[in-house]
Amino acid sequence: MATMPTKTRKTAAEPTATATPVGRLFAVIELAAKMGMISAADIVYMLDLPRPTAHRMISTLEGLDFLQKMPVKGKYAVAPKLVGLATSVLSSTIVYAPIQTLLTTVAQRTGETCGIALMAMGEVEYIASVMGQSPLTLQFQAGQRAPLHCTSSGQVFLAHLDADPLAKFLATGPWEATTEFTVTQPKALADRLRKVKSQGYAMNDSEYISGVVGAAVPIKSKDGQVIAALTISAPRSRRSLDEISAMVPTLRTYADRIGRIL
Repeated sequence: MATMPTKTRKTAAEPTATATPVGRLFAVIELAAKMGMISAADIVYMLDLPRPTAHRMISTLEGLDFLQKMPVKGKYAVAPKLVGLATSVLSSTIVYAPIQTLLTTVAQRTGETCGIALMAMGEVEYIASVMGQSPLTLQFQAGQRAPLHCTSSGQVFLAHLDADPLAKFLATGPWEATTEFTVTQPKALADRLRKVKSQGYAMNDSEYISGVVGAAVPIKSKDGQVIAALTISAPRSRRSLDEISAMVPTLRTYADRIGRIL
């Protein structure tokens, strides 16, 4: 999660994103995405807008279901409708972009199903996938969702959260076990996440689906932010966890390439 951006003074010669009503709306959306939660006071300070304008922007975006009220008084966050829109935009880009070719190459080199996942509204959402070549393989359709705590991609996202949002997520545990191997206790997951962040990837052995092994690596933007995860999965009857681990360098190589495209 990004920390609060530093406000900089604009000069008269600099263009501003808040010069038009549409520009103001997008500036507020971008601010909400960066900060996690915003208030009218945040908009006034960070975007240098009058307080009545800030309240009007929030009211408009709330009416469009792009922002939603949070339990914290006066705070608003990105609503599911906007998250769905962002996911659809990225998904449609991936369908027609060279990224699909890169995914196909990963599947060919590993022989296993691979995919790209986002973190959306407290879950993992797969937005693109390519099936492996083996008759005994797995299918993950675009739009399919899965929990954060028991998937390799979800653990990648959690491991790269800042301390405060991670603590808030851990406070929601213990979580439901989907298999006998699911990590359900917050302390055990916190220990796992420290390892994931240290080694730069996550492994999964039947934690979400019995008999399925997998791995995930972060896809980072040019400024180093984790924006997605590249995943691979296979039946345990055909691939051992060590064999999946040996594919991590390939995943990293293609995650870097995908990050340069996004």
